[in-house]
Amino acid sequence: MFLEELDEALYEEKRMPSHLYGVDAFATEKLDIYEGQLERKECIMNHHSYLLCHLSGVFHTGVFCFQEGVLTSYEDNPEYNPLYQSGALRLALARRADAQEEPVVLRDDFSVFFICVKAETGYCMMGPLCIQVMGRAERHRFYRFYGVDEKWEKGLHYHTLMEILQTAGMLAKLLTGREYTDGQLMEANYDAAESEKERQEQVWFDLKSEDEDIYRHTYQEERRILDAVKAGNVEMAVRLSKEMDANIGRLGESETEHWRNLSIVAATLCARAAIEGGVMPSVAYRVSGFYINKSTACKDIAQILIYRNHAIEELAKRVREHRQRRTSSYTQQCMDYVYGHYREKIYLEEIADTLGISGSHLSRLFKKETGKALQDFVNDVRVEKAANLLTYSDETLPRIAEYVNFPSQSYFGKIFKARTGMTPKQYRETYKPAEFYDGQHQGKR
Repeated sequence: MFLEELDEALYEEKRMPSHLYGVDAFATEKLDIYEGQLERKECIMNHHSYLLCHLSGVFHTGVFCFQEGVLTSYEDNPEYNPLYQSGALRLALARRADAQEEPVVLRDDFSVFFICVKAETGYCMMGPLCIQVMGRAERHRFYRFYGVDEKWEKGLHYHTLMEILQTAGMLAKLLTGREYTDGQLMEANYDAAESEKERQEQVWFDLKSEDEDIYRHTYQEERRILDAVKAGNVEMAVRLSKEMDANIGRLGESETEHWRNLSIVAATLCARAAIEGGVMPSVAYRVSGFYINKSTACKDIAQILIYRNHAIEELAKRVREHRQRRTSSYTQQCMDYVYGHYREKIYLEEIADTLGISGSHLSRLFKKETGKALQDFVNDVRVEKAANLLTYSDETLPRIAEYVNFPSQSYFGKIFKARTGMTPKQYRETYKPAEFYDGQHQGKR
């Protein structure tokens, strides 16, 4: 669809005088570069130039005003930019903007986006905006497609689709005074043919599912698993999850994709159930994030299911541990703070101020409910993190001590041995997996 529009624009460009849409327009009215700064010509949008310049800087991309054949850049050194180099691209954007009321959010065949807002007497264009990491070869094809010389090629910054839609809405509000929701922008710019294709595929999926007559799990069955996690019932949560595997609906084209997606969904939902059960959000998201990443990178179905079960099991265990501690909200928030700031200096009074209570009250409450002083808990957390680094990294002992914020290596060794019964070196030699002991790592022990 986009290629057809661009081909038409290219044909039209060749028939038009160069001062209207072609790059050759710059032969007479090209933006002058003086000491690295662009001399900006008079433009209807110049009273917004401060905001447009900063918008360009924040998003690391170009912002242009296109008015009566004159292109004004609010980005320094725009030679790399397809909007600067390709008159056909500008024409294609302008035509779309003329055909619809809403701002244009155009996605090209490289999944790169360009924005165009039609103002009273001109167009404001922004881009390129990339929504995925682009390899060097793909990036070269992208630039070559728009006629950008290889010497100007550079990496593109990554943005989310939501950021792009919101930016288009913000530009429209700034330049036209009109407001648009993200949904309106999606509906206006989403290809109607794709929408129809999606509807057809959904109908086909429904018919296929009915024809297969596959029993699908009920919401109640899913809820039972989440309730088990929320209650800290580890064994039941894992058992129910395994029982439901045979009745789950298809979540992917291939078997591997199906089980990978199922694992991701399970870890995500169970993390929320664990939070409802009292687990700190930072802890629950850390657990689910770890197993989601492991499942995403795994290609073996059996191992993916193992990761899924481990995620459910660990999240339910965290809920059980939380319930057994029976700590107050203040103590729980204090522990959450320590886990989030163990690499920094931690002060009792600072935490107490955050919670809105006195330091002495927090100290007494924490000791009463956990059986240990706050500083002892801080050291426990730092030792726990250090033990993980000793086991699963090749960082040196001084670097680990510094990372978890012990003031010296000797103090780190003293506290570590008091809690584990071993020196950091002995702990590494005892627990480090064999695969880490190659020539690369041995010298750093």
